[in-house]
Amino acid sequence: MKNVFIAVAVFSVCLSSTALAQLSTRCFQDDQLTTIDLARGRNAWARRCGLITATREAYLNTENEYQVFTNGCFAYPAVPAGSSCTFFVPAVESAECITGLNKLGTCVAGCTTPSQKVAFGGRMLPVPEAYASGLTTVTALSPDSEAGFLRYGEQTIRSFVAGDTQEDIFTLETQEGRRLEVTAEHPMVLEDGTMVKARTLQAGDTLLGADGVKLHLSRVTVFNFKGQVWNVRPESQVKLENVMNAEGFLTGSVRFQNEWAQDDYRLSLRDDVDVSGL
Repeated sequence: MKNVFIAVAVFSVCLSSTALAQLSTRCFQDDQLTTIDLARGRNAWARRCGLITATREAYLNTENEYQVFTNGCFAYPAVPAGSSCTFFVPAVESAECITGLNKLGTCVAGCTTPSQKVAFGGRMLPVPEAYASGLTTVTALSPDSEAGFLRYGEQTIRSFVAGDTQEDIFTLETQEGRRLEVTAEHPMVLEDGTMVKARTLQAGDTLLGADGVKLHLSRVTVFNFKGQVWNVRPESQVKLENVMNAEGFLTGSVRFQNEWAQDDYRLSLRDDVDVSGL
């Protein structure tokens, strides 16, 4: 059975390859905080102990992110092989402060609700059903996609991403009759190939559909959800091979909140495929 990991990361593209590897380990393996309360507890602890400012704490809470460190983690001492974590870092404001910590970056969750269907091997399935069925590939864009003709292939799944949470879910509805439920941080593709967080979308925006058509957002609503949210992390590190079909929308895998995140989160696919003519 494949491992199920929880969190994803957002960090600056200026990090070294070693730091990127460390942050990936923190967010996917040894410092995964699975609820908003834990994430905010970590930030409050870091602020109280002088590791981040109150302004930074407020920003991270707004973004559903939490601070992580190079040499400590929440899972310690039960850390995976290769982890650089050497001591426990709490997620409760009142916990004892720790000296010698070095800030590494931040982690954040961004997924779909359990009922939302994603393309796997040409079939549309809820992500937890695909996981339970032991599927090993997910349908994603191929690098030879062109404007007006999006091509797809199967990408090996490195991990399924799941986590218990209580947070706001954004429901995206289009004039074309499509509907998708995602977390605030989930990466969505605009008509020009730019990728943005779901929470930035509003009625009147235009998204790119998995069939290449323009999807006109007619309504964006928010509801509070308590339960598990899911996503997929393909093995491939090619951007287009991490863009998938979720309920007829083009959406990014968790890698867009990890290796390829920029400070302003606006990740563009236009260098890989010109969609301006769609």
